[in-house]
Amino acid sequence: MEWFWLTLVYLCFMVIAALINKKSLSINGIDELVFGSSVQLITGIICLVLALVTGWSFTFDSKSILMIVLMIGTYTLAVTCYYTGLKRVDLSEETILSSTGAIWSLILGVLIINESFGWSKIVGVLFILIANTILFWGPSILRFGKYEKIILFSTIFYAQGAVWDKLLSGYGNSLSYVAISFGLTGLFMLTFYHKRTIRAVKGTFLLKAYWKGVLTNGLLYSFAFWALFSAYLKGGEVSRMFPMTLSTSVLVPIFGIVILKEYKGMQRKLIASAVLIFGMFMIGR
Repeated sequence: MEWFWLTLVYLCFMVIAALINKKSLSINGIDELVFGSSVQLITGIICLVLALVTGWSFTFDSKSILMIVLMIGTYTLAVTCYYTGLKRVDLSEETILSSTGAIWSLILGVLIINESFGWSKIVGVLFILIANTILFWGPSILRFGKYEKIILFSTIFYAQGAVWDKLLSGYGNSLSYVAISFGLTGLFMLTFYHKRTIRAVKGTFLLKAYWKGVLTNGLLYSFAFWALFSAYLKGGEVSRMFPMTLSTSVLVPIFGIVILKEYKGMQRKLIASAVLIFGMFMIGR
């Protein structure tokens, strides 16, 4: 059960990072894709330094290189969708929507890497769907539009990314893989979105809030994903761990309401979060 406690460490850091992400993106002048790319790159650099100090270990061969290329493409899509949606959707709504990623992780974990499957996971999926139905069904209290749909797309790519993480974590130690995963994805994104990066020189890069958010989340992500990939190495399954990581969908809405004052649809958000607790428990048990 060591993987379980390492996953909890990951959760604590990710809850804080989610709040910082939303706070940073709410500031005028901060480009969401440049910010997201920069967080990836800074996290990779921090982990690279730590990995070189503590002992770099990663095996490159034709199979791992191919998976790294596919992983970079997958996370580029995931990060693009996530930050695009997060800038325009309440954090408390985004995290509940993101819980649907547990469904994709279950499907992909079973189909691609032959992970365990049982009735408890089916029950968990049903409760996740019920939670999201509670959030958006009925009178138009909360808007379900373009950016909410983009958030849903991000969950598919993040779930696939979790599969690549599981497969690639066996090629080296945690810090080395985080350095590769985050660093290369961030570098690729800043290059791919080069027009935004160039514009950021006269805008986003001049803002103290940007650097504060990027550097703080770089540190938080470094330790969070070190814990996560260490959990994979300790035997954690994607179909169990990924739903646990999505339990931020229970914690973050509460912080979003209290700290960010996202009061719109508050009752629905709290009820949906309560339903998610049981759904996440059933999938992760």
